[in-house]
Amino acid sequence: MKHAFQADQTKKYLHMIKPLDLIIVVFLIFASFIPVGIFSYQEGIKQSAGAQEVLTAVVTHKGQVVRKIRLTGHRGVTKYRFTNGKAYDVIVATGNEVRVIEANCPDQICVHHAPIDQAGQSIVCLPHKLIIEVKSGSGRTFGGIVN
Repeated sequence: MKHAFQADQTKKYLHMIKPLDLIIVVFLIFASFIPVGIFSYQEGIKQSAGAQEVLTAVVTHKGQVVRKIRLTGHRGVTKYRFTNGKAYDVIVATGNEVRVIEANCPDQICVHHAPIDQAGQSIVCLPHKLIIEVKSGSGRTFGGIVN
């Protein structure tokens, strides 16, 4: 008896659905994927434009730039020792990544940080007030190693 009641209810609701309703529902389902397509397209544009960007590691102390190391196209190893009184950090750029390999700060967070190689990433040594950031820019803005 229960199944007969459910079948009657289903038939009742099926008569309420019109062919145009189905078309609208299908259209809305497809339209819900439009933002995914737009964001994918924009991400593709960013990545193709990113190929023209030059990545540079910028070392700053108390907001003042003390060293710039070009990472895009970087070959070999570039070592820079930052000293400020008794405080020191040894920064190494290998290939297109940069890291801190040695520091005399008490917490050693900067030394244990993974190497950075993408724009927007940073390594911070709070006790020494030192920041190493990877920044992107056009090839004309930064070139080679700048003091």
